[in-house]
Amino acid sequence: MLIKHFPVATVFIIVLNGIIFAFGLLSGEQTHIIQNYGFIPNQIFNVQNEQQNALTSLLQPSEPQSSLSSSSVPDSLTRLFASMFVHANIAHIAFNLVALAYLGVYAERAIGVPRYVLIYLTSGVVAALFHGAIASYILHNGNVALIGASGAISGVLGIAAVTGNTRAYYWLALQIVFAVIGSISALPIAFTAHVGGFIAGVAMTKVLVRLEQSKRKSKFFRSPEKN
Repeated sequence: MLIKHFPVATVFIIVLNGIIFAFGLLSGEQTHIIQNYGFIPNQIFNVQNEQQNALTSLLQPSEPQSSLSSSSVPDSLTRLFASMFVHANIAHIAFNLVALAYLGVYAERAIGVPRYVLIYLTSGVVAALFHGAIASYILHNGNVALIGASGAISGVLGIAAVTGNTRAYYWLALQIVFAVIGSISALPIAFTAHVGGFIAGVAMTKVLVRLEQSKRKSKFFRSPEKN
């Protein structure tokens, strides 16, 4: 029974984040890891390239070019996924992993390991994209790298919100307020990523729960009667 309820996915994610951070810290490669794997919004949204292409077309007309080169696409996608496993310092990773340990155990047991992992990873990606769109097109600071698991962890909090912890919605309201304040005062915390991750977690959990309910309902009505 203890093995059955052991939060294997949460523990694995925590250990993986810890190993990556420890490797960077002990090898002295932490700065390079952040530079090579941090998500840069302007890179995937192609803001800088669009501005450069517009200037080039005015000065020297040329044939149309694709918005992203073939070599930049894999790098952008790698950063989009890998950035959620990279942290800046001990305080950053400690806060995130404590939050994950607290929230993840309940969320994993509530919806099961496969759904939990799917929501965690998807929320991390959506969080980065949500933050990136705002950073690139609204705040115009999309050249700053985004790192950390907080977007994905916000998705885990979204699971908790759907499965009964309605107080999580108050947390979402606070993140929106902080995001507005941060856009004015330039706080070094990606509150918009928290908002995007939470929304993704809520939406995906609701969809997966309804699919499971429909599946069980369909199975119930198709079961043959027994005498």
